[in-house]
Amino acid sequence: MGFKTILKIAGEDRLKKYIEIAKENESEQALIISPNDIVFDRRSILKCLWGCEDQSEPNRIKCGSRGLSFEEAQATIHEYQSILLIHHHDNVKLSNIARKIEKVAFLDGHYFACALHCCHLCKTCKIDSGKPCLTPLKIRPCDQSFGVDVYKTVRGLGLPCIPLQSKTETPNRYAFVLID
Repeated sequence: MGFKTILKIAGEDRLKKYIEIAKENESEQALIISPNDIVFDRRSILKCLWGCEDQSEPNRIKCGSRGLSFEEAQATIHEYQSILLIHHHDNVKLSNIARKIEKVAFLDGHYFACALHCCHLCKTCKIDSGKPCLTPLKIRPCDQSFGVDVYKTVRGLGLPCIPLQSKTETPNRYAFVLID
């Protein structure tokens, strides 16, 4: 599958740089979308809190809302003008790409740029073995902890997202970079 670029919002040529970074880092696709393209559902938070395999230990540094309500999370995302949606098959690579683009956007003057993606910064999480996190300042909120229904959001944009039936299937992973 080749790289697919979609600029949904007119006048978003200034954000092509971030699409190019995603492309250079082997992402499958990258789209500039509007906050209005994000589908919210409280049940996403339920799945995040109790359905995620990363929730094996309470009070995890990399999970949870950190006190932000569903309504506050929605309102916060709607404060942004543009969102870069990145599609990749590898969660670790996707986390690193999202953080890289967040940093470039910040340095470009988008000082509120923020990546949303479950933490997969390390191949093996130290927290899972009872050790402290190696990258606590790099962790970003999980999209599902913000109530984002990733499945409906990306399907509505024509992107693939289905539950995997076996570990041999290729996963479709997504991250969001909020850009002011």
